[in-house]
Amino acid sequence: MHSTRPAPARRGPPHDAGGRDRGRKDPGRAGAVFPGEPVPFLRRLTAAADGRDARPLQMGWQDRDYARATPAYGPVRRSFGPGGGLLRGRSIVNVLLAINVGVYVLAAFSPTMRGFLYGWGMMRADAVVQGQVWRLITAQYLHAGIWHLAFNMIALHFLGRPLEQLWSPGKFFTIYTLCGLFGNVFYTFLGARGVIPPDWGAVGASGSIYGLLGIVAVMFPTATVYVYFMFPIRIRTAAIIFGAIAFLSVLERGQNYGGEACHLAGLAFGVWWAWKGDRWWSSTGWGLPRFRRVARPVRRGSWADSVEQRRADAETVDRILKKVYDQGIHSLTEAEKRALKEATERQRMRESQAGRVDSL
Repeated sequence: MHSTRPAPARRGPPHDAGGRDRGRKDPGRAGAVFPGEPVPFLRRLTAAADGRDARPLQMGWQDRDYARATPAYGPVRRSFGPGGGLLRGRSIVNVLLAINVGVYVLAAFSPTMRGFLYGWGMMRADAVVQGQVWRLITAQYLHAGIWHLAFNMIALHFLGRPLEQLWSPGKFFTIYTLCGLFGNVFYTFLGARGVIPPDWGAVGASGSIYGLLGIVAVMFPTATVYVYFMFPIRIRTAAIIFGAIAFLSVLERGQNYGGEACHLAGLAFGVWWAWKGDRWWSSTGWGLPRFRRVARPVRRGSWADSVEQRRADAETVDRILKKVYDQGIHSLTEAEKRALKEATERQRMRESQAGRVDSL
């Protein structure tokens, strides 16, 4: 977030307070159902029907009859809850990137729109106290300059990717927004207490970004990041360093101490959420899907063990999906639901650890 003092009393630089689509992977069994070369199923099917290709067909689970046909209990309806509806199949990180960049471009090319967006959207403690609470959210999508936007969006890209693999789009968006909201509420509190002049303005997504940093540091503490694309460092160490810088800036009333206070609040909220937040939220019954740390696969020192686990997971998923097709999803036992969930979580963990968080 970037905060600015009003023009008549401007005494220093602005405050900074706020801050691929994967190709579709085949979750089916690694081996082919029928021997043959791996070629697109539909193209082979068409060629075979025309007599131009007599080779056996190869397909994954989504090409099998129980996955393609309409089940006896009727078509599956799309959900509009977290992870469904308009965001199904889309990257929420890409959506957030597009919104932030779009708002900045719109403001840059239209002075009238810029005046409206920043006049009514930026954070101001006095305005929030008077009832303009939407500023707690809208300020997260405004930025003070191109570099302010660029650094926040780069951080969102690299920190958000491993998390969106674990969560639904709705859940990611909710937690991302809560991190920024907590930072802006803390900024408002400081303004109301006179620690920060209440008429200072502030914009930026860094409260949310620091929240993601805290979450990733707890969930993937040994992941490597490249600070400024040059310095490799553990993500947990990076979080400690950035948190210490923010704390010292607030303590010494530096040029950016208002913004750094928002950074600290977002970081603290992210760390708290990764450890305790989901358990607390689940106990309230407010409907956010349960979030828990996914246990890392136990390494037994054998590559064959990992291959065997993947094969067992594929067989389990195939068997359960076949039962869903034949008898409906309500026919699944609690043990089968748990087995399906655990197999899915192991697959997500394998995918998330296949790469690394590259930059901050």
